[in-house]
Amino acid sequence: TTQISSKPFPMQAKKLLIMLIAAAGLAVAQTDAKNKIADQISELIEIQDAAAKKFMDEVRAPPREKQREAYQKGYPKFDDTIEALYTLVEESPAEAASLKAISWISSHSRGKELKAEIFPALEKHHLDHSELSEVILSLYGAKGENTQAFLATVIEKSKAQDARGSALYIQATQIERDTAKTAQYKALVEKLNAEHANLEVRGRRVAAMMKATLEAKEKLAIGKSAPEIIGKDVDGKEMKLSDYNGKIVVLDFWGDW
Repeated sequence: TTQISSKPFPMQAKKLLIMLIAAAGLAVAQTDAKNKIADQISELIEIQDAAAKKFMDEVRAPPREKQREAYQKGYPKFDDTIEALYTLVEESPAEAASLKAISWISSHSRGKELKAEIFPALEKHHLDHSELSEVILSLYGAKGENTQAFLATVIEKSKAQDARGSALYIQATQIERDTAKTAQYKALVEKLNAEHANLEVRGRRVAAMMKATLEAKEKLAIGKSAPEIIGKDVDGKEMKLSDYNGKIVVLDFWGDW
């Protein structure tokens, strides 16, 4: 029978304690590094956003005719902040805080595509992240090849439902006005409704909205019969648009806001 000694093992215990302390120290150091990166990213963004807000508050103060000139002369530049954020992202591409930085960079780049090396980092470290959709939505104005390839990869491989839906939404919005891609746009809208009907972007269910807009465009296309309109004329008498079939009709839509 094997017997277990009740005597202490001072050397083994000492080694174990040293290992535990070292592991704990490493975990703390890693946590501190993560917090430091996250804090630096948040601070850079907060400083720039505060400067932009302060500027806008000041621009709104003078008369309206002078606001445009003041805006063009003094709006805060984002270049330095963008470069600083890029540096932090490149240092710690796997950190969740990098998603916040990338989203901010894209949103303030006026349609300019992200640096090429950012896309492989996103695919490697954040493809399934729940907050990837925020980065994707910020790519609205960027139509470069790297952006398009990234959106396609997200749709095909990401496990994050909102990220896939957002990628489809951005693909569709980028070609919505391109008449040469009407069939492609229609296919994207149909796929968006079939797979991501509940996708919300800034509080709006975009799939249903885009489908309704597409259907309205098709019904109102040149050569199509106008949909029925029922209302009252200036004398309060009920009328229908079809009552004027074969006659020249002018529709005047107006409102008072």
